[in-house]
Amino acid sequence: MNFIIESNNITDGFYSILNYMYRNGVVSHVKDFDYLEVYPIAVQVNNPKERCLLIPKRYNNIIGTIAETLWVIGGRNDLEYLSNYLPRASDFSDDGKTWRGAYGPRIMNWNGINQFKNCIKALRENPNTARACITIFDPSKDNEPNIIDIPCNNWIQFYIENNKLCMNVTLRANDLIWGFSGINFFEWTVLQEMASFWLGLDVGKYNHFVGNMIIFERHFPRSKKILETQIDNDVYSVFNNLNPLPVDVQEELFEEDFNKFFEIEKLFTKNQLNYKDIKYKIPLINSKFLKYCLCLMISYISFKEEKYDQFLEIMTGLETNVYKICALEYFIRYIRKNGDLEFIEKSLLKYEEENVITFINNILK
Repeated sequence: MNFIIESNNITDGFYSILNYMYRNGVVSHVKDFDYLEVYPIAVQVNNPKERCLLIPKRYNNIIGTIAETLWVIGGRNDLEYLSNYLPRASDFSDDGKTWRGAYGPRIMNWNGINQFKNCIKALRENPNTARACITIFDPSKDNEPNIIDIPCNNWIQFYIENNKLCMNVTLRANDLIWGFSGINFFEWTVLQEMASFWLGLDVGKYNHFVGNMIIFERHFPRSKKILETQIDNDVYSVFNNLNPLPVDVQEELFEEDFNKFFEIEKLFTKNQLNYKDIKYKIPLINSKFLKYCLCLMISYISFKEEKYDQFLEIMTGLETNVYKICALEYFIRYIRKNGDLEFIEKSLLKYEEENVITFINNILK
């Protein structure tokens, strides 16, 4: 049995894994639920910058994915920020305040060691090195019994091949729906693209090694519907002429930009400043990627708080790219589910091209 899957992007990779699991997986049982599993499995993705998954019946929230990704890269572990975008975050916490197994502090500040910056340094000193590695699993505390949050992602390696920066990520176990397609592929490829930018290299392959890939029983109906409605042309093939949004966080401005990003986000979510004031602070961030992501996150909070005029001002002012199309799909899905917000949908799509509207409608069929 060949357990190595080669794919083009997140859409191709996700569908390939899902099909493989239903052909070759074994149903197992633990506690009071079943799950489908295959072990081991390796997935190679040749174009990891195509990281946004937008397919029928997946029902993902791109803004929650963005928020968690920046929380990880920013070195955080607190739920005060994360719970604004992931309402279930506290379900995976041992103390109700943090994720004890959060990747950010382990990558960016393991007992004072910034493992990510050490990788950059190692690759600059020797482009052929195999030592640009990050350890996430901590044997001093991750073998304790009766804890909820044990890291699934355990080890990362960067290496250069054909003048491109490639990335290996190794996991003990991976939930295909909430893990791989919900956050892991996205967060690690953002980190890979940022590292490539710092090193002045193109982005190479992304390799994802999993000891135990799982679909939990709660996702059996959804995953089967995803297969039944599989599409041939994803958001990247349909909209291949849109301007990309590069991960342009500069190395020398990393701390400054992330500090500003989190400061502005907190001022807004804590209602210490309204959007009229906040929108003049956003340009203080140097990275276009971070500014765009922050605008999406602020639009999400505005939508949740039913500040629809503010929400529409932000969303209609953003340049249309794949990230925005994914966000539009999320908001329109919510609007149609709740029925009484049709006027928001009309205003939201007023300035979008017809092919964008058609694509979103096809996803939501």
